[in-house]
Amino acid sequence: MSDNKQNSVSAGGFISGIVVGGIIGFVTGMILAPKSGDETRTLFTERGQELRDKADDFIAAAKERMFAASDRNGGYSGRRDYPFGDIDLDDEDL
Repeated sequence: MSDNKQNSVSAGGFISGIVVGGIIGFVTGMILAPKSGDETRTLFTERGQELRDKADDFIAAAKERMFAASDRNGGYSGRRDYPFGDIDLDDEDL
């Protein structure tokens, strides 16, 4: 029974360490940030859009490779619709 209590205390200390470390890292980053908040948010927005565009390109290429492989293996049924084709990935509310 004492082993379980010891493990529980260890896990609690570990989680507390993660939380405290995250807070210290955040505060340190905010203090030492070389750019203003507006500049940093703009940078994050631009980088996020770039990553999203790359992900969209990667998904499109993967779909094409999947259909090509299916064609080669004789498993192509003539359908090229995607089960989530009605989702608008360019929607501003995402």
